[in-house]
Amino acid sequence: MKRIPLKSLPDPKFPNDPTQTVDYRVLVESCVRVPLDRQQGASIDEMRRGIRVLDALDRATNGELQLEDADWEFLKQKVERMPWAAVDRRFLEFTDDVLNADDGLNA
Repeated sequence: MKRIPLKSLPDPKFPNDPTQTVDYRVLVESCVRVPLDRQQGASIDEMRRGIRVLDALDRATNGELQLEDADWEFLKQKVERMPWAAVDRRFLEFTDDVLNADDGLNA
């Protein structure tokens, strides 16, 4: 079981503007919804795997997304291939948090 914190990161330039906040829940949803092959679209298998991650996101409590290893591998693949719309340190922090997720046993 991998654990990913569900952070909300304000923009350092506009810390009091909630519209400038990067929310991990939104990023997970966005990554899962973009097909791995944007020209061919998502396969049925990719949709099923994505819905498993989205269901886990719906169940997430205490600011933490918990994923089975196979679901985490799928999310990791999606995040690595996500076409980011901007250069932002917060996207890198999100990526690092997903790619380096652990099982919580080392905490």
